[in-house]
Amino acid sequence: MRASRLLFWSLLTALSLPAALLPQQAWAQAQEEDDGDEAPAAPVSRAHLPPQELSAKVLYQMLLAETALQRDRLSLAVTTYLELARTTRDPRVSQRATEVALFARNPVAALEASRLWAAQDPDSDRARQTLSGLLVTEGKLSEARPYLEQMLAKAGPQTGALFMNLHNMLSRQADKAAVADLVVQLAQPYPKLPEAAYAVALANLDASRNDQALSAARAAADLKPGWDAAALLHGQILQASKGGQAAREFYLAFLDKHPKAQEVRLIYARMLVDDKQFNAAREQFQAILKGAPDNPDLTLAVGLLSMQLQDYAAAQTYLEKVLALGYREPDTVRFYLGQLHEEQKDWTGAQKWYGQVEGGEQYVPSRMRIAVAMAHQNRLQEGRDLLHSLPADNNEQRVVLAQAEAQLLSDSRDFQGAWDVLSEGLKKVPDAPDLLYDRAMVAEKMGRIDLLESDLRQVIKIKPDHAHAYNALGYTLADRTERYAEALELIQKAVALAPGDPFIIDSLGWVQYRLGRLKDAEHNLKDAYDRQPDPEIAAHLGQVLWAQGNRDAATRLWQASYKANPDSEVLKSALEQHPR
Repeated sequence: MRASRLLFWSLLTALSLPAALLPQQAWAQAQEEDDGDEAPAAPVSRAHLPPQELSAKVLYQMLLAETALQRDRLSLAVTTYLELARTTRDPRVSQRATEVALFARNPVAALEASRLWAAQDPDSDRARQTLSGLLVTEGKLSEARPYLEQMLAKAGPQTGALFMNLHNMLSRQADKAAVADLVVQLAQPYPKLPEAAYAVALANLDASRNDQALSAARAAADLKPGWDAAALLHGQILQASKGGQAAREFYLAFLDKHPKAQEVRLIYARMLVDDKQFNAAREQFQAILKGAPDNPDLTLAVGLLSMQLQDYAAAQTYLEKVLALGYREPDTVRFYLGQLHEEQKDWTGAQKWYGQVEGGEQYVPSRMRIAVAMAHQNRLQEGRDLLHSLPADNNEQRVVLAQAEAQLLSDSRDFQGAWDVLSEGLKKVPDAPDLLYDRAMVAEKMGRIDLLESDLRQVIKIKPDHAHAYNALGYTLADRTERYAEALELIQKAVALAPGDPFIIDSLGWVQYRLGRLKDAEHNLKDAYDRQPDPEIAAHLGQVLWAQGNRDAATRLWQASYKANPDSEVLKSALEQHPR
């Protein structure tokens, strides 16, 4: 009998199954992924092993289940192993049944098998972890709670790490309030553990209980002063409850006390970028860069911010350093350097850097920009020839290349040539919305409002959600005709489709001006200008201010905008037509 039992256990040990536990279905798996190693199953105490012989029936069932598993007959393998788990009452068989059920993605069978496993080997952490994970997956939070409590109680020095993993385990639960209640209950025995307070804060944030979340985040910070994770969560809660300004103020105050908190500084810098505070953002990235001067990603960030701030000399230095540091995507950096010179109208320098792009996603765009540089050097035909040499293997490429060539011609004021190129492109890609839209814009420059309207109405027919087609047609009708009511209706449709677009808001203000609704026009044009200080928006806002008798304000606005945009014909015209 003893020999039969040994054979039974040997057979169990020899059986193997790849990747049995599925992600998010067992807390153990989440911990193993954090550690980067697979934790071996703890040995089963002999006190929990039932007297079991390797009878012919048991041997047959085990072989049947394993054979079925190898042949992808997963349903048969699951039902056979589950039956074995019920009859043998052995924890190792139940563990095997759980693994097979999970591998087969059968949560009902896995839950039954894991219940048997945990009951048969009450000392097994792995069994409790797997069962609690499955109970959570099935939304049985109250039933999972005692198993989670046992694991936390037994974790010792790892209790904090388990609390930090709770969010990963519970994040898929739809009932966020129930999750928050569970985490609060789990954390109660650990009032001095910062990770427990952090877990409570995060769970309450997910449940939109911002006051409770903020209180718990503060508790975590008090228990572990200077903790980056608690500070980041605190800022996240503030942003959700009080807005970005409150979060930025908190991060700045935290950094004053903890200047080495690089993770917080990085998040703060990114928030400044999102808020278009580019100068302040660059200062923060430069502070981070001091601690990691050879980090190409940080150097690239500072270079791009310098470019945004039109600090071209600094941008050139940083971007060239990125290349020297061996950045993983050098062609992207070369493309940025080409843009840098193009913004300065250094067409020779732009062509040089664009020409160094050797391949990848930036290759065709770089050649298109080289064509633009050639056109600006009175080499228009060479630029067109370069565009004609680029591959056009699909309709998307055909559209982009036609747009690029038409833009070259339009910039050279050859509007008929641009119209012809776009028309030829539409023969190859009929009803391409982008080509129709661009051709409509060329038609406006040709003074052919009838052709513009025809093309834009076709775009709207093809893409009823094309906000800019509604806007372009509405603005043109307001600016070039007296069809103001129709224009207003079109622009209001554009606003509904893209409510935050400053150029569409500008169009709304302009048609209101045409309708004599000056207060409404001023309100919307100021909103548009605050969002995007574009010279054309400035020209429109100044016109409304002038019409209201506020001529000094109009002139100051035009002059300031013209100083920032000396190439703007619309501002030059406004100043000439409204002398003071």
